Amino acid sequence: MLTLLLLQVVFSQKILDSPLEQVVWCKSETFILSAKGMLYKNHTSEMPKLISNLTIREILQSEADPQVLYILGDVDTSYVTQNCGKTYQKFKHEKTLHDFRLNPLEAHSLMAFKEFRCNATNGNLCKEKYKKQLYVSNDYGANWRLVLNRTRDAIWDKLIELPEVPDSRIVASYLSDQGHVQVSYSDDYFKTTQLLRNNSYGFYQTKEYLFILIDADPFSKGYDLEVIKQGSLTPVELVLPIEDHQKYTFTVLDTVNGSIFISISHLEDMPKIMNIYQSDTSGTKYTLSLLNNVRSLDTGNCDFEFIMRGIYIANIYDNTEFEKFKLRRSTKNTDGIKRLENYKQSRITFEQGGEWHAIKAPKYDYKGQPIQCNGDCSLHLLGRSEAPRNRIVSHSYITIGTGNTGIYLGNEYKTYLSRDGGHTWFEILDGMHIYDIAENTGLIVFVSDEEQASEILYTWDEGLTFKKIKMNITMDITNVVYKNGKFIFHGISDSKTLGVAKEDDFTSSALKGIVVSLDINQIMVRECQGFDSPGEQDSDYEFWYPTNYAGDKCLFGKREKYIRRKQRAQCYNKEPNLPVQTESCPCTKADWECDVGFKRDVYSNCVPMKEIKPKYCKGTYLKSQGYRKISGDECQDGVYLGPIEVNCEQDDSSTTKNDNVSPQSQGENETQQSQVPTKKVQITQKKASGGGIKFTYLATGVILLILAFFAKKKYLDAGKTKKRTPAHYYPGRQQEKQSLFTEL
Repeated sequence: MLTLLLLQVVFSQKILDSPLEQVVWCKSETFILSAKGMLYKNHTSEMPKLISNLTIREILQSEADPQVLYILGDVDTSYVTQNCGKTYQKFKHEKTLHDFRLNPLEAHSLMAFKEFRCNATNGNLCKEKYKKQLYVSNDYGANWRLVLNRTRDAIWDKLIELPEVPDSRIVASYLSDQGHVQVSYSDDYFKTTQLLRNNSYGFYQTKEYLFILIDADPFSKGYDLEVIKQGSLTPVELVLPIEDHQKYTFTVLDTVNGSIFISISHLEDMPKIMNIYQSDTSGTKYTLSLLNNVRSLDTGNCDFEFIMRGIYIANIYDNTEFEKFKLRRSTKNTDGIKRLENYKQSRITFEQGGEWHAIKAPKYDYKGQPIQCNGDCSLHLLGRSEAPRNRIVSHSYITIGTGNTGIYLGNEYKTYLSRDGGHTWFEILDGMHIYDIAENTGLIVFVSDEEQASEILYTWDEGLTFKKIKMNITMDITNVVYKNGKFIFHGISDSKTLGVAKEDDFTSSALKGIVVSLDINQIMVRECQGFDSPGEQDSDYEFWYPTNYAGDKCLFGKREKYIRRKQRAQCYNKEPNLPVQTESCPCTKADWECDVGFKRDVYSNCVPMKEIKPKYCKGTYLKSQGYRKISGDECQDGVYLGPIEVNCEQDDSSTTKNDNVSPQSQGENETQQSQVPTKKVQITQKKASGGGIKFTYLATGVILLILAFFAKKKYLDAGKTKKRTPAHYYPGRQQEKQSLFTEL
């Protein structure tokens, strides 16, 4: 049974003129921006009069110097402070400047965009989506200069932390003076440029890779994605395990140890159903990791969450039901997708995407009673595609999520917690909650998300017991965030007023925002003791070994022993959870993932998706055994499943083999191919010369018919072509939605 104790705590709280739009921490100061553009400081005190009279559009905080804040006005006047608000400097700019972006290494440098209209002199060089001008300032916004016309998008290069990359480098997608759509970079504000890719439609950059969107081919409605790895200037096309398929939507999920997780939609009219692929360390060769990943049409977010090293949780549509959906879809049954929404399931990987498993259901409910869960019962958790406020939150070994036990993700929710990286789960609360974890301290807070909240629940023992704090106000909670020793709860004053405003419109005068600040020092318990003697009876700490799904303590070639706080130790932890001992491990099968062209069968073996042979071979060649070592794995010796040297067949150099699917994996490939069609080539044996001539004429006629068909699809049916779905980048956990590529 949970123990609930009543505790009175003095809060800092503020009623805003409208719902909270943005909160920024600057040392000990807290800046809050409301939806109507009013700025508040430290919850209770108003800003100086010169700032409070200005309608604020956005607050930007410099990465180069966190004390530098740009307070951007909605017209032509903005302010900058270099000391967290002690003093302000006003700067003027054109009122049409928007989308300001700060240089991460130079606090005084920023860029912004301005829309411009085409006229008779530049009409031939005007294209849709290329109607922005790029401006740059190098003196805290005091002076601006135009550096690039006909821009689609631009960023400060994310590799500028490298010594060889100038701090002023900008990467941009734009229309050149010659009318070429291209991606280039410049180190001198586009006085000179370095071309990266012609005929490109957008880009996104991480610390290791630059992704560039291009047309797949003249007859395709889809797109392709090329990658430039750090240290190179040459784009390389992504190689997926199945060829000749369409790619309509890309979502970059994560990059780890040089490997990329990317989710791709292969169905033009179903961009919410994705396949997850994982690359090798080059970022170009991909294997299939997971089918039918769930994606939001509204935000572009996919249900894919990082838990800790090598561990991810993702949501999928059940494959059997997906096949039924496609049958209904072929008969133009429009309610098929609605039915499919009832068949979502959660999956977890402990092998960095090499294998995915059902999440083990908890044994007991939040009241301590056994959970009746039969059949293929497992735990399913809400993802950010449909519940961004209740999505999975993870810090160190602790993970919290909202969902249910059963065969599928339903609509009656509980709140769950795992304290071992997702292996074992506990049902800790009834209903949906918004929650956050105070980093390293051990404190976790929860607020109900099913009704107006008037109290806060918090726990020091990871959900075994809870204490209750009564607030002096009732509100609809919209989010809770922890930073600098404080929890910030914000929401709306009265849910009844929501009907006054339009959907997603928080500027109605009827809506009032509320911000409540809770300093954890107000509810502090004793400090934890015994960090140097974990596992002993009088210590508040214990040892913990991360394991894979099978319980093996060797992960990615290392056995790591951590120190963590004991669950029943209700104390304040000041120490981070760090590995105190690391041992190398010999390689096992768990250290290998499927190679390009292979996928897991029901026995967890990597089997070929089709026959893979070198086009030209003399003597010997390296043949894949179906596996490649997981990116970042440091195992030594032991099991070797990498490529082996074999002799070439005598007729390899003169005979082209048929790309048939191997019998071992054919049944599974029927499911894969229905979503990602492969090219089937039938080779006709060469006959006598007369038959050969007839066959040549026949083949020529077939080719001409195919070309005529594609030409009709490309040109005559152009007016019937649906608008292509843009690609999106999956945002970092601390960020809101970002677009990888702007609207196409």
